Amino acid sequence: MPRYGTLTLTDILALQTQSVIEIGEDRMFEAFDIELRLHRDLLAAKYVDLCEFTTDRLRAYGGTGSVDLDPLDEMGTPDAQKMVIPRSTLGFPLRRWGISLQWTRHWFLRHTARELALQVRAQEDADVRLLDTEIKRAFFVPANYTSIDRLRDGASLPVKRLVNADGATIPNGPDGVTFDGSTHTHYLATASLIAANLQSLIDTVTEHYGSGEVLVYINKGSEAAVRALTGFVGYTDSRIRQPLDATYAQGRNVDYFNVNNRAIGLFGAAEIWVKPWIPAGYIFSFVRGAPKPLVIRQPDVGETGLHLEYDDEVHPLRARVLAHEFGVGVYNRTNGAVLYTGGGAYTAPTL
Repeated sequence: MPRYGTLTLTDILALQTQSVIEIGEDRMFEAFDIELRLHRDLLAAKYVDLCEFTTDRLRAYGGTGSVDLDPLDEMGTPDAQKMVIPRSTLGFPLRRWGISLQWTRHWFLRHTARELALQVRAQEDADVRLLDTEIKRAFFVPANYTSIDRLRDGASLPVKRLVNADGATIPNGPDGVTFDGSTHTHYLATASLIAANLQSLIDTVTEHYGSGEVLVYINKGSEAAVRALTGFVGYTDSRIRQPLDATYAQGRNVDYFNVNNRAIGLFGAAEIWVKPWIPAGYIFSFVRGAPKPLVIRQPDVGETGLHLEYDDEVHPLRARVLAHEFGVGVYNRTNGAVLYTGGGAYTAPTL
């Protein structure tokens, strides 16, 4: 093979016999660095509608406060009013995750570059599964908790979930609608999915916002039940010719190539999507265009995303750990609601 040019991980996977040493550790590291950067970009794009990235560990969140206008005559002066803006503190966790690597020069001499590339791909898959799990945990587990910020100074961070009747202040909705923080919850449940349940889920989110695109995410196992609901109008399959008097949703066709991640139709104002990361028996709704519900906290110093941690800059491929330092927390607590369809009381999934 030529000894020049940049290799990608795809190039390396095509090789069958060359060892890591034959290709060169520097070229292998360059290929892995490109691959891991691409991996980070793809993960960020996957959750662009739901998550923002930050180095913040604490933020204030809450209501907008209220005052009243006084009746006046033509010479009147209103009484002074103090407006107290209620706030609560939200914390975002940060944890260091990693996979131990046992690559040595001896290993590089006796194993192919393809074997090493396959290991990296497997570790990227593990990173995707981990982030999926942490995002599901943030959305579908309703209990608040305290996270100890061990990677920084040991401070206690109050990590919140979606609105869960914990007594915290809730921002006013459109037209000044107020909500009781001690009773209002975005974790709903039903033992039998009907159209009214799905509409209630959508209303639970949209009553907080005056504009935005309403989306509903379902597990593939719920697709048949949702399609059968009164009020659902499906997108059409471009391979099927529709009769002239048929009623169907316009705007897109059903993606018949990606059965686990596709829009399938409309229910009222909401677009229904099948998503691979939604747990079976749960339905999630949010408003795209409103402030994003989740924050992914990243370290304020050092590498972000999945990366090789190495001590020897001359031989960076001989790293000990492939690590990812991040944490997921809810920030905009009203932009998201969950419907559990397996019983009359909300039950968190096993993750």
